[in-house]
Amino acid sequence: MGNHRHLEHTILVRKGDLVKLILNDCGFDVSLKKNLALLMETLSSLLFMEFAKPLEAIKSEYYFFDPDSNYLPLVTKQSHLDPSAQEPVASLDTLEAGFIKLLEHANFKRLTWENVHKWEQDSSKYWGLNVQIRQEEFDRLLMYYRGDTFVLRRPSKWWAPWKQDKVPTPGYSRFATFVKTKKKNHHDANSVLSDHVFLKLFKDIPKNEIPMVFPGAKVRLNRIDQSMISYPIVTGIGLVFYNVIISFLKVGIVALVGVTWPLALAFGGYGYRSYYNYVTKRQNYDLRMIKNLYFQLLDSNSGVISRLMDEAEEQQGREAILGYYCLLKYAPEKGWASQQLDDFIELFFTQHFVKKIDYDIVDGIKKLQSLGLVEESGMLFKAIPIEDALKKLQAKWALQVSEQHLFSNQPL
Repeated sequence: MGNHRHLEHTILVRKGDLVKLILNDCGFDVSLKKNLALLMETLSSLLFMEFAKPLEAIKSEYYFFDPDSNYLPLVTKQSHLDPSAQEPVASLDTLEAGFIKLLEHANFKRLTWENVHKWEQDSSKYWGLNVQIRQEEFDRLLMYYRGDTFVLRRPSKWWAPWKQDKVPTPGYSRFATFVKTKKKNHHDANSVLSDHVFLKLFKDIPKNEIPMVFPGAKVRLNRIDQSMISYPIVTGIGLVFYNVIISFLKVGIVALVGVTWPLALAFGGYGYRSYYNYVTKRQNYDLRMIKNLYFQLLDSNSGVISRLMDEAEEQQGREAILGYYCLLKYAPEKGWASQQLDDFIELFFTQHFVKKIDYDIVDGIKKLQSLGLVEESGMLFKAIPIEDALKKLQAKWALQVSEQHLFSNQPL
């Protein structure tokens, strides 16, 4: 409907609020309203069962790469008899493909490395933090986002440090990363474990702060701070040499007798002062970087998988509920074409939640057809009656439960 260039497919309302809205809006009698509520509840339960299997699959794949895992490996009788019989090793390619599919289900969009270079420049320009990351340090790197937004940030201005005004900064509502670093020197204190895959999910993060989120990101001092650090030692050494030269010109070579240790102490003092200033500045920079990201981090590693899978399940549920209800309540007897349904759902949502969305009509229709909740005739879609829809969903639910029961009774 209209220009969707800046709109998102994500329906950012709680499923409970959406159900409450539909039950208040439908105007059905008590019995029909009760069946409609049961239908939406059964649909949600079916989707939960549908997403449970892929969730366990990707969590099992990630177990081998999870830096936070403390599970014990499985030890069987066969492994005692045959030491070569080991637990199968998961595929990194399979994990990456599964994570990409999960992000796409949750309506995330991919970013490229070219974006990172621009963010590095903006980070130094606006916040005074010169963050450097190198692409060759990563074995695998995925970056995905969802939702363009503006975040209020206080820029760093050396010419006006007293100004505390916050400015709107372009950012992303959600930002997810999949990172695996290459092998490094084990004696390098700054190296990151290369056998692990690091998953991160951030919220409301400005684009120019994104370079800070990568493992191994290094904060460099800007020119002003470098000048402030080098100024004491340069001026101190210059002052010492000036005094030595003046004394030499006035007294002669005798003036240099006995000044060796004072000179060494002076150089050492100025050198220590400069080093102390350098360490303090680096600590302040690291603290600023950590402070910026502390409140933006939503989840890490296996928690990212669970959160994204939950969001994908909720999203499909909201799409199916909205699509079925609008066809059931507002479509004419012959039904609606997909574009008509798309336009009406977006209008209906905007009227009740005062926010525009870009309803994913392709996914919505596909899900309704797979559940058997709509009938198609001549490119027109029509919702089946509530009683029939409820029977179909309950039959699917009974089938899934029976399959789970048969699987659980199989001998190991």
